[in-house]
Amino acid sequence: MQTLDAPVYEVKQDSEWYKKTMARRKRQEKFFKEINEKYFKDNGFSYYHSEWFGVQGDSEDYEVYKNELRKNPDKNGVHIFKKNSKYFKAFKEMLDEVEGDFSPFASHDRLGLNNMSGSQWIGDRWFFGVKRESEVKSDEVEKIDFKDYLAVVAKSLDE
Repeated sequence: MQTLDAPVYEVKQDSEWYKKTMARRKRQEKFFKEINEKYFKDNGFSYYHSEWFGVQGDSEDYEVYKNELRKNPDKNGVHIFKKNSKYFKAFKEMLDEVEGDFSPFASHDRLGLNNMSGSQWIGDRWFFGVKRESEVKSDEVEKIDFKDYLAVVAKSLDE
């Protein structure tokens, strides 16, 4: 497991941002479980966001859906669903429900524009490395001592 570089901030578990993100993660887990049970045999479904998802080219599922997918895979070997595919429409509706009011810019709003060096989930704790502490303005995050962060990482490796 890689670690973040100091300084490290932890998202407070009682913050709205954390609660919304955890709810979204639970919806995602449920979605992936359901979609893999109902539509896919080989866990071939790949997801980037609600407009860009497809099937791994090396999975058994590719053969089932190949007429609904773009001919050429992306750099990760994923064949993206065509926009006019019946599956695109169905999966997009499901994904829109999962995503809810998710904003990919929420971390920038709280930690500073382009100020993150990385993020990491360890269990139910959410950490961000930042480049410049002076840009962190949110009360939804708190600085964590780097040694304490490393202790959390080490403990997770023992579990």
